Amino acid sequence: MSFAPSLRPLVVEGEATFDYPPANKPLKTWYKVTGELTVTSIPLFILHGGPGVGAEAYNILSDLTNKYDIPIIQYDQVGCKRSTHLQEKADAGEEFWNENLFIAELHNLVRHFGLDAEGRQYDVLGHSWGGMFGASFAAEKPKNLRKLVIMSAAPSTQIWIDAQLALRKTLPEDVQQVMDKCEADGNTESEEYQSAMMQYYANFMCRLQPVPDEIMDGLMELRRDPTVYGAMWGPSEWYVKGTLKNWSVLDRVSTIDIPVLLLNGQYDEAQDSCITAFLHRLPKAKWVKLVGETSHMTHFEDRERYMQVVGEFLTDKPAI
Repeated sequence: MSFAPSLRPLVVEGEATFDYPPANKPLKTWYKVTGELTVTSIPLFILHGGPGVGAEAYNILSDLTNKYDIPIIQYDQVGCKRSTHLQEKADAGEEFWNENLFIAELHNLVRHFGLDAEGRQYDVLGHSWGGMFGASFAAEKPKNLRKLVIMSAAPSTQIWIDAQLALRKTLPEDVQQVMDKCEADGNTESEEYQSAMMQYYANFMCRLQPVPDEIMDGLMELRRDPTVYGAMWGPSEWYVKGTLKNWSVLDRVSTIDIPVLLLNGQYDEAQDSCITAFLHRLPKAKWVKLVGETSHMTHFEDRERYMQVVGEFLTDKPAI
């Protein structure tokens, strides 16, 4: 199945005003819509990872528009890229830096596009961090949410950390020693530590070489403005010092009564332990593991199969 588009879909960019009183200033969320939004279409919101990497790595999900006629709505979560940045809140702590900020932002976008109206429907796809707060969003049973895709995520930070520590032990001993020393010395911002992390990412985040520009753009965003990632997560995938250190949706997952698709890759940071923790608690879940040279970026690494699995789940029919 080829994903070369015959016609370029409609693309519209814009900003949504976001009123969130704890921010103490006006906020704006940048978004991009690919495909035509009509009163009968069921768009797919894409919740990016990080937190704080931006929407670029999901541009190729326009394949879903081309082949399944699914409009997609990408957006930069507040704190990164083209949305309002929040450096002045870097030390605001858990009272500000929690999932409620991002759940409120998604609710705001749903209203912005009129998808909270009677008779409307929409779907959500959350990747990594996006899958984490996407699960919390769905657990609230928001009006008109039809289906949910949880891609390479975990239902608790501790389950995620345990998976990362197991993967870390598979790295060469000298790489592990660099990580140990830098973490003990508090030098996680050093080039030495970042170089070691790139080796980790090459195994478990994206196995394509060279790494696609859209993915590298997100990693560079964490350097351009590390506020959100630093406040909520921390120095690395397993060394969590931020406000999400004790985060969990385990006690709420069972309330999600819509169809859920769970996805991960063979060498994914989101190991099977992350996915099965969701699977065993969700009443209407389907799990598809994309095997082969796949890791955390399966939509790039096995693009054709990924789009087929997601497209058929959302539309209940094969590609057009």
